[in-house]
Amino acid sequence: MSGYDSLSVGEEHGRRIDALKRSQDTFERNTDYALSNLKSKLSDVEETVERLEDHERSTMRRFDTLEADLQEAKETAEARSDELEESITATEKGLERLTTRVSALERHLRQAEGAVVVDLDVDRGGKLRGLGLAVEEGLAASEALLSAHRRNVLQLRITQYQQARQALAGHRSTVLDAAAVLASTTAGDPRRKKAEQAFTTAAAEAQKGGERIGRLAESAQGAQAEQAADDARRAKSAAVIEAGQRAHTQLRVRLRSRLSDALTGTDLLPVWFTTALGPMAPPRRAEEWLETALDVLSYRVTYQVTDPVLALGSAPDASEAPRRAARFNELKRDLSDWG
Repeated sequence: MSGYDSLSVGEEHGRRIDALKRSQDTFERNTDYALSNLKSKLSDVEETVERLEDHERSTMRRFDTLEADLQEAKETAEARSDELEESITATEKGLERLTTRVSALERHLRQAEGAVVVDLDVDRGGKLRGLGLAVEEGLAASEALLSAHRRNVLQLRITQYQQARQALAGHRSTVLDAAAVLASTTAGDPRRKKAEQAFTTAAAEAQKGGERIGRLAESAQGAQAEQAADDARRAKSAAVIEAGQRAHTQLRVRLRSRLSDALTGTDLLPVWFTTALGPMAPPRRAEEWLETALDVLSYRVTYQVTDPVLALGSAPDASEAPRRAARFNELKRDLSDWG
């Protein structure tokens, strides 16, 4: 190798080494920048984590405080609930003692000379019984009618049948229109393919619709007949039902006035009344007590119960008087809350 060639090779190596150094310097600068940026971001993350930890500790302290307050409030509420239950229990015991004393005093008064007992069953001329029987007649007529739910079911059957008929008529109309197009067009007519599709679909739906109508028709006819019979009963019994509703109002007003006079008066209440309902209305549920008392009075005047001890008298025979037996059992359940 000549001296000139050696010099050229040396210069080339020098240039490569310089280029490598420059590349290394650039890499180191880029690496230092990336590391500096990464350290900055890591520092930001550490600060964020520290803030979150501080916030979590603060939240936990607040949670502990709230939990302690909640526990204290719960204990206070439980203590007050216990106090209230004790107060209610004491009140109920006091009321029981008072009721016992009133009953004893009432027995003493009944034995005293000249004691007067209110006759809650008196019915001069049978006017109250007439009202009660009118109420019963109206209720019986009303119960013979179809319920609103039953009428809705019947109407649904009729509507389904009507809708099925309308749908079938529509499918048949489509079949006829498509058939007319097929009859008046040739194979290449663009309307023909659409008509063929419409004909096939509508014909299938018409067949299914015809089968469905066959099932619905009988049900709809039965529903219409049942509705018509109920409409006829409603028209026939409308006056009886309306009279029963008026009688119920009149009977309730008269019995309420009688009972109010008896409760606020000085005469003694009948034994059957105090046995079934107690000597007075309870402080709570007084209106419910009064309504039950009116129901019992209505039952007694309607069915002419005069038993001096039993509020409802003897149990009626359900086979002979189903409505009265049902009313007897209902009132018996109601009186279990008061006697």
